[in-house]
Order: sequence, then structure tokens, then C-alpha cells
Amino acid sequence: MELPHRHPIALIDSHDVLDDENIVATYTVQADHPVLEGHFPHIKIWPGVYLIEGMNQCAGIHALHLAKDKIKNINNSGYVTFVTSVDRAKFRSPVFPGDQLTLTAKLIKRRRDHVFYSCEVWKNDKVCASATIGLTAKQL
Repeated sequence: MELPHRHPIALIDSHDVLDDENIVATYTVQADHPVLEGHFPHIKIWPGVYLIEGMNQCAGIHALHLAKDKIKNINNSGYVTFVTSVDRAKFRSPVFPGDQLTLTAKLIKRRRDHVFYSCEVWKNDKVCASATIGLTAKQL
């Protein structure tokens, strides 16, 4: 299962769906990523919104994994996940070019066609960002 995102907004290098509640993914922040040209010119810092988007993509892959049992041929059906909520976002330490990130998402609740995940971004065995993200899958 993969998301339709492509460079420069694809923020997952690899992933592993562990079970029906958990997924882990990795991403390495490339020094030549276009967003780093302007954030900030004097010291390049990975934007917090990109950390949230990475968590969203990690959870989104898992949500599509869950939906594949209900929707036949979901990989070719035009389904995408949409963020419905981002709650309790926290940023604990900055992320820089070259940092290798581990992203995790744990399913915490299902409500009709919405799923909610507790997400974290890890760097060097420490949580650098976290959020609760709500998603829904829609066919375009």
C-alpha cells in the first residue's frame, strides 16, 4: 500500500504495517529539499507542518491498509485519505537536514468512515513531534 504523494511532498521513504493498529515508517530529511531553501536561510530547520504531514502520510498508509478489506482494488480506485483533524500537536526538538526520522501511528478510534491515530516522530531515540490525527478515505 502506498500513498499517491510524490516528490517534493512525499515524506515517507519506507514503511511497515505491523498489524491492524500499528505502522512504522522512515524518512530522511534531504539537505537539498526545496522547502529548506527558505526555512530558514541562516539555519535550515524542517518545518513543523512537514512533521505533521509526515505523520499524516504514515497514518494514511495504515488507513488505506484497513480499507483494502472493504474496498476491492483500492490501489487503482482513486481513493485518497484526507485529514479531518489534527489535535494536541507538540514539537519537542528541531529537525535538521540529514536527520533520519522514524514515524509511528497507532489506531486509537474508529467512528463510521473516520479513523483516529496517535502519531509520533522519533529522532535519535527521542520523540521530536507528536499529534492525534483524524483521517477519512474518499474516492475522487
